[in-house]
Amino acid sequence: MARKRQFTAKPIHGGANSRAKRNSFVNGVIMKKIICIILLLSILITALASCKGVTVIEDQTETETETEAVTAETTEESTADTNVETEPVDDGIDHSFDWQYDYDFDYDSGSVEGDYIFNENLASGYSLILKRNVHTGECTTVCTDPFCEHNSNSCLFYGSTYITSVGNTMYGLMNDTHINRYVLYSFDVDKNEKKNIIESKTPISELFSYKYYIFYKMVDTGFHRMDTRTGVEEKVKPQHPAQLYFIRWGLLIWMYMNTTTGQRTYTATDLLGEDPRPFNPQIYMGSLHSSISKSGYTTISKLDKNGNVDKVMIEKGYMPMVVGENMIYFGPVADDEPHLYDPDDQTRGIMYSNGDIFIMSLETGETRLLCHVDGINIVSYGFAHNRLICGDWIGIVISPNYPLTTDKIGEYNDMVIVNMKTGEYNISRYIE
Repeated sequence: MARKRQFTAKPIHGGANSRAKRNSFVNGVIMKKIICIILLLSILITALASCKGVTVIEDQTETETETEAVTAETTEESTADTNVETEPVDDGIDHSFDWQYDYDFDYDSGSVEGDYIFNENLASGYSLILKRNVHTGECTTVCTDPFCEHNSNSCLFYGSTYITSVGNTMYGLMNDTHINRYVLYSFDVDKNEKKNIIESKTPISELFSYKYYIFYKMVDTGFHRMDTRTGVEEKVKPQHPAQLYFIRWGLLIWMYMNTTTGQRTYTATDLLGEDPRPFNPQIYMGSLHSSISKSGYTTISKLDKNGNVDKVMIEKGYMPMVVGENMIYFGPVADDEPHLYDPDDQTRGIMYSNGDIFIMSLETGETRLLCHVDGINIVSYGFAHNRLICGDWIGIVISPNYPLTTDKIGEYNDMVIVNMKTGEYNISRYIE
């Protein structure tokens, strides 16, 4: 009979220690294995992660490289498209003057209201300075000395040049080269007072007026502008090699002429010579105009920007002149009428005007007859320095040696002074 195995109970304290030792050993081995496994797994995971990271970086690098390549290619294509040279479009239009069509010009006549037109007269062989009352036509010398003969230095105004005016004040230059003395002066008719504004040893060579300003040129420093109300003086910026040609519509117009070809080019600036721009004198009131002269008469037409005639404004006029926002011109002698001053004297020239004086609005093209003056022939208007304009009045020099009534007119001593608004006019004659 088999003997059953019997477990003999041993004291608890002794068995517990033994089992504890054995369990501790086993647990230690297991723990070491677990730690090893954990370390191996950690290394494996790290390695896998590292391998995966390298792959990602390589993929990003490849992607970025591909993107850069595509971007570079696109940029090159875009740059190539941008850098394609395009032929300039030649539409036959000079666009350098485009600004004039929309520019806000000051179409005022540029003249201050007053009672007199002043001018120089050289009929006697010396410069005789005259003033003409626009309301009555009365013409007298500016010098009020009843005993002065006005033909020597004893006259206060002898040798005056570049006469111009602002209201009832006349301005002029007096250059005495013998004593190296150059003067810019003013003469107030109402006060009968003459003042020297500038006295210089440097020549003063030109003088203009526009509204309340006078512009004078010192040979060494160029043009200066003076406000006649305050006396404030400012330097005008020069436009070399162009010279100041005229002042119109709030602008200084400068002109340069090529002495070889005779070609003229114009530049417009503000009233201090700033903001220079190419200027075409035939562009005004937002349109291009043409002026064609034939047989002593002029045809004025409005053109489109291509130079084609849009409207004939004056078919046959004599001596058209732009004044502010209007154009003054004279009616022609009929073809079947004699054009000679004196049919018995073929040397006395041709008469072009029939005595009609017209005014045309540059804005609308509307024309009206200002007045009719019998028996005169028109010689000229004023010049750039002295336009013979006083407010609404304009002076027109009439022909010498032609009967106004029964008398002979002196050498360029006479004017027709016309009000450009009302058509009222006076014949102004100087009688010594």
